[in-house]
Amino acid sequence: MSRQLKWVVSLITCFLLLAVNPGLSSATGGQEETSISIYYGVKAGDTLYGISKRHYLTGDFERVARLNGLDPKAKLQAGVRLKLSNPLVLDHYTVKQGDTLFAIASKYFSRSNYISIMMQYNKMSSTQDLKAGMTLRIPLPAGESRHQVQAGETLFSISSKYYKLADYQGAIARSNGIESAAGAIKAGQALQIPNPFFTSEIVPAGNASSGSSGGVRSIEIDIAKNKLYVKSGGKIEKSFDIASGKQKGQTPTGTFEIMTKLNNPWYSSKGIPGGDPKNPLGSRWLGLSVANTQGTKYGIHGTNAPESIGTNASAGCIRMLNADVEWLFSKIPTGTKVVIHA
Repeated sequence: MSRQLKWVVSLITCFLLLAVNPGLSSATGGQEETSISIYYGVKAGDTLYGISKRHYLTGDFERVARLNGLDPKAKLQAGVRLKLSNPLVLDHYTVKQGDTLFAIASKYFSRSNYISIMMQYNKMSSTQDLKAGMTLRIPLPAGESRHQVQAGETLFSISSKYYKLADYQGAIARSNGIESAAGAIKAGQALQIPNPFFTSEIVPAGNASSGSSGGVRSIEIDIAKNKLYVKSGGKIEKSFDIASGKQKGQTPTGTFEIMTKLNNPWYSSKGIPGGDPKNPLGSRWLGLSVANTQGTKYGIHGTNAPESIGTNASAGCIRMLNADVEWLFSKIPTGTKVVIHA
């Protein structure tokens, strides 16, 4: 058995053991939320950041660390199994000669697998738990549906109404920027295998943020002028006033990338929670890949002191008005190039 096929088989086995943890969400008036998890075997050289980018398409490695009770700055040990909750990408598959999207979808998403997931989605320990009159939650690539069980129905007969392999074939195509489910693929091509229940959140592989001019977005920060420029294809698309380091040299200069993104970040040094009016980080954090900081020390963030914008006032970070950083947060993905100069 080839190494890649072994990985597919182990992933399918893992998928059958997905952990589904229903809870109550006060924000949705008691609507059930479902957590679907897979397990990843750490290989030599893996980092939390790399795993997060691979399966969540974001540098928010702290999420993976928290879920597994790890120190975000600790080095990973090969062989350790990490739990990944609601990953956007299940796996990365390299196309072999003779492969088709339909054949690849068949390797990852089978009918028996779907029935197992449907059972877990509905907290059923056996097929005997299915009763006429009960309402089943039906997981679908396009979202979630509901099904009222009729007398004589079985999980297999119900699955036949909802499970369509072509849907998963289409999901793989969309997440990889392939125009149609019947689109051509080439040997050696790398494909994302999307989580079938979160496919709407996946950005096609290799897509970067594009500006109004159609070019790839980047950020330039001039700390001498306290200005941040969002560029599209090298041309300035939008500019913002900022605050930078109080003293010369406090704000790092050079070429970096957006490594982490956090909504309502905590101000850990003083234990101030996200969203608190006293939080000096404001409403958003975009962490920079400054060496040996894991995107947690220097970043572009909001502020609770709007009067400081346009001055040298920070401890080294880039401050923006909350409305401005929220716009930036919504437009700029992790991996975006950031150049800072004086």
